[in-house]
Order: sequence, then structure tokens, then C-alpha cells
Amino acid sequence: AASAVAAAVASATVRVAFAAASLDLALSSTAVAFPLAAAAVGFALSATSLAFALAAASLGLAVAATSFRLALTAAFLRLAVAAASLRITVAATSFHLALSATSLAFALAAASLGLAVAATSFRL
Repeated sequence: AASAVAAAVASATVRVAFAAASLDLALSSTAVAFPLAAAAVGFALSATSLAFALAAASLGLAVAATSFRLALTAAFLRLAVAAASLRITVAATSFHLALSATSLAFALAAASLGLAVAATSFRL
């Protein structure tokens, strides 16, 4: 009977030792799992931050390209307005010169007519 009790105690001791070892292993794997999970979360956050930074950079480049296009469009519009103003100025100058030439032609015609009248009067 004593040997049966000793065997039962030894068996119970072995079971308790195995249970303690299993619990220790479970705690150790949990202790390893938490840093690994934290590292995975850290990598995920880093990747997300990088993605946001790249998206912001892409958006910045798109805005810069749009601003550049708008600046070029404004410059071309200014050049078109300047060219139109120059054409209007040239047209006005040409019109003024044409009027001056017409006035000169009328003056010369009047002078010629005056001379013709004077010559006719002189002959008479």
C-alpha cells in the first residue's frame, strides 16, 4: 500500500512538473509573441506612414504640375493679349497714316485746282 501511495505521489509530482513546464512554455511563447506582434504593428505603421508620405509627395507633384500649367496658360494669354494690342496699335497707326495720306492728296488736289483756276484767270 505504501508503494502504491508512493507511486501515486510520484505520478502526481510528475504531472505537476509537466503542467508547470507547459505553463512556462506557454508563458515564454506568449512573451515572444507579444514582441513579434508589436514589431509587426510597428512595421505596418511604418509602411502606412511611408504610403502617406508617398501619396503626399505625389499630390504635391500633381499640384506643382497643375500650377506650372496654369502659369504657362496665363503667360500665353498675356502674350496673346499683348499681340492683339500690338495689332490694334499697328492698325490704328496704319489708319492714321492712310488718313494723313488722304488729307495730303486732297490738299495737293486743291492746290492743283487753285493753280489751274489761277492759270485760267491769268489767261483770261
